[in-house]
Amino acid sequence: MAPDWLVSTFVQSNGRIDGSTATFGAPFYGDRVLGRLVYSASRKNKTHCTEDDYDVPPPAEFKSAAFKNQEVRLINIILVRRGECSFTTKVKVAAKKGAHAVLIVDKEDSKLTTQDLKNIIVADDGFGGTINIPSVLITREDGNKLIAAMDKEQVIVELAWAVPSNHVVHVDLWMSSGSAESLKFLKDFAPSRRKMNEVVGFQPHYAVFGMDGSSPHIYNDLCLDETGAFCAEDPDGPGPVTGKQVLMEDVRQLCIHNLTKVINDRVQKEGTYGKGWQEGTTYRVEYAPGYWNYLEQFHTSCSVADGHFSEECSSKLMKKVGIDEDKVRECVRTNTQAFLRNEREHPAWSPRALRINGWRYSGILDAKLVTRAICSGFIVIPKECKDLTKTKRDPTVPYTAKVEGLSLKEMAGWFFLLAAFIFAVMLLYKRYLKKEMRTTLREEVMLEVQAQMGEYTKMRGNG
Repeated sequence: MAPDWLVSTFVQSNGRIDGSTATFGAPFYGDRVLGRLVYSASRKNKTHCTEDDYDVPPPAEFKSAAFKNQEVRLINIILVRRGECSFTTKVKVAAKKGAHAVLIVDKEDSKLTTQDLKNIIVADDGFGGTINIPSVLITREDGNKLIAAMDKEQVIVELAWAVPSNHVVHVDLWMSSGSAESLKFLKDFAPSRRKMNEVVGFQPHYAVFGMDGSSPHIYNDLCLDETGAFCAEDPDGPGPVTGKQVLMEDVRQLCIHNLTKVINDRVQKEGTYGKGWQEGTTYRVEYAPGYWNYLEQFHTSCSVADGHFSEECSSKLMKKVGIDEDKVRECVRTNTQAFLRNEREHPAWSPRALRINGWRYSGILDAKLVTRAICSGFIVIPKECKDLTKTKRDPTVPYTAKVEGLSLKEMAGWFFLLAAFIFAVMLLYKRYLKKEMRTTLREEVMLEVQAQMGEYTKMRGNG
């Protein structure tokens, strides 16, 4: 965005720099935010991997004719170099130094182009669950231009995450019926899905893979049979749930989706969703209410963690939500091989992946964040999305995803209540002991008195 002379150096792209968004963190979907770039060279040759490796200089005074007489709120975007440590480590360090977003500049010896970066997955190393700011990997060439410009004056950029747009948004989700993460997301996303059922199509996919049939010990409890043609991850390791059970539940869920699916062929009328919709054009939207009713309760009713994951639990849940169990059973009987083969032959880049209008979603799998990303994929934003995204996100505040379990404050509250309960029980127990001791002493005294009186009576008789 500024300075103008820097914008002009990106002639072919008109100032646009494309990169690969990290699979962790929270991009600003549906928003366009302005930020100042901040960079400091590595001091200790640790390539921005530790807090003591670089300092964040204070932002310089910013003046530009492009923003004259405008109140502009700028976030801090820290640039770091790729290498030496994981992406998540770099972003965590930058976040501690006050970054609202991070640009990771590719290695100095890298020859990757912008086109190459589209196929690069900026992956989580397993410790990115606490990261709540976005990060993007850009090419060495583009990054070096930005760093060189910052030596001269303040650089202002605009961050935007563009989703391919359409009149109807189509969503594909890859998951596993044994994954607590997948099921929690579906449970949290279900209310938004219901509100968007006339404008968003959804297709579930399941993570299925094959293994070498000549090595039975490798796929023990992971695969459907000894051929190793269809296998799934074991959700509880040495626990009772097997990959075969997961595969069968995957098939049941696909059957429920197909059997309860409603297809709406809607002929749009002028003014239905505003300008941009072509009057008289038919838009096809699919929605499976039975599937969402089932999945929304499956997470809590038949979870692996609680030891309830089984065909029996699935059967009870289908009856509870009004799904024809006989039709599902027949669907499973006739379609298991075909369904699993189709899932195995159409994998995604991750066992838990999301695609919007054919585009790879990046960021944490959080219901609210995904909803914002989906709503940014419409040519004309429908009323449903306006209602769901009316609360604007503050780009200077780290995104807070809904976390399963209790917060620290809630844990402290429960601990206090538990301590108070234990204290009350101990007081009551103390009172009970005192009362019991008094009763016991009284009885012992009475017995002793009676014994003494008995002895006294004997003595009188003998006299």
